[in-house]
Amino acid sequence: MLRCYEYLVKEADRSGHIKRIKLINSLLEQDTEQSLTYAALESRLTLEYLCYERFKLYFSYLSESDLKNWQPKHIIKQISDEVDDNVSKEFSISISDEKIDERSPETREEFESIKYTPLGNQSELKFNKLHQLWHGVSNVALHIPVPSITSRNLNIYGDKDNIRKKVSGVVSFLSGMKGNLLMGGSFGEEYGFNCFACDTKIKRPVKNLQNQTVLSCINPNCQESYVIKKDKNGDFEVIRSIIMFSCSGCNEDLEVPIRVFRDLRFNQTLNINCGKCNTLSEVIMRPLIKSTEAEHPHNKALQRTSG
Repeated sequence: MLRCYEYLVKEADRSGHIKRIKLINSLLEQDTEQSLTYAALESRLTLEYLCYERFKLYFSYLSESDLKNWQPKHIIKQISDEVDDNVSKEFSISISDEKIDERSPETREEFESIKYTPLGNQSELKFNKLHQLWHGVSNVALHIPVPSITSRNLNIYGDKDNIRKKVSGVVSFLSGMKGNLLMGGSFGEEYGFNCFACDTKIKRPVKNLQNQTVLSCINPNCQESYVIKKDKNGDFEVIRSIIMFSCSGCNEDLEVPIRVFRDLRFNQTLNINCGKCNTLSEVIMRPLIKSTEAEHPHNKALQRTSG
């Protein structure tokens, strides 16, 4: 189903950010090895919070299962690439209380002729700089270097001057983010459908679905995923990602979401119960050797059944 864009505007946790800055500065003022190490930890956590605060606004578009990397910078970049690049941009938001009687404005001139009331602005999130700071405080304070044959005494704490310099860089970065609003969503046309299993709405901007794309259900309790591609008429086609087995009891097709197999370990067994004849099948995760020249009977997947 195609529909127009939707977005969510929420108040940024500016007071919380200020409290974090004050906490980090108070730890810097204590100027002990312990307080500086704690300041580095608080700095790293605050940088992560900035990213995850924005990620929460895109839960309806991007499943946690589809995240390619857990590091904060990469999450923001993935949102920017796959959903909406406004996630990291700076902009102002205004609203008009003028009543529109006939039609919505269509041109830029028509929009600019309307009287607006400013709501606030979203600060730019320079995720490359954030990533540099995030790594920096970790390297100087939150890890003990692996000793070598040339190492001297092993120290729990890093160099105070290096830690103070890195943490001060984080404080400067945080102090420059003065925006009071955050916006999540997408501008433009969206394509959406309901999960075949749990009926949860799954959606993405149309502009990011021009090539074949794999989407997982955003419901954390659902294992379904789908391939989205265009058919010969240019319409979107939704294909459920499954692995199929045949029930040995009645030859019924047994459909298992492909994501179920991601978490299976070597020699682990998956039980599949046929809903038609109640035969129990066991699928065992084991290596499979397959010849490119000919298929041998002993190379087929191992499946045990019991009535």
